[in-house]
Amino acid sequence: MKKFIVASAAALLLSTAAASAESYVSVLGGATWMPDINVAGTKRPMDTGFNVGARYGYYLDNWNLPNFSLEADGLFSRSTFAANNAGRIESSSYMGNLIYHAPLNPVWSLYGGAGLGAVQTNFDNNAGNHGGSVVLGWQALGGLEYRASESASLFAEYRYQNAHNVNAGGITGIGNTSNNLSMGVKWHL
Repeated sequence: MKKFIVASAAALLLSTAAASAESYVSVLGGATWMPDINVAGTKRPMDTGFNVGARYGYYLDNWNLPNFSLEADGLFSRSTFAANNAGRIESSSYMGNLIYHAPLNPVWSLYGGAGLGAVQTNFDNNAGNHGGSVVLGWQALGGLEYRASESASLFAEYRYQNAHNVNAGGITGIGNTSNNLSMGVKWHL
């Protein structure tokens, strides 16, 4: 239900101004690493994982907010942990982001912003614990963008994502925090 509400709100916000502003679509992917995961009070080191994602956004110039954009953003990540009761943690996030774009010159720009939304966390381990839950999460992200042509840009970004107090598979209070380094392509519509 939470995912539906977040997705509906994002779709409504994006549809109200999409006709009057330049919009874009991005796809991205890269490496994910998490600090030690806290499972039932025990910290376990995490292995490097991966992430893939997509976003739709539009610039708010016509709303007197130059260099800002609003985005609907989805990201999937997976990491594993070893030792006793080895397992994995998967995260699917659905966020609304507000981003500021700082042009450096006609082809290079920096960007940064934050988002809020729903994070679905799935957890399983060799001890037979598995399950998932949805919690409120947030993220901060920033990157460097190169405008390769009138219709496409290349970018590299860092994203910190946080969703705590996940209850899954009979285990409560799982901390789901991730660092994501991604590269991608952005198409200007």
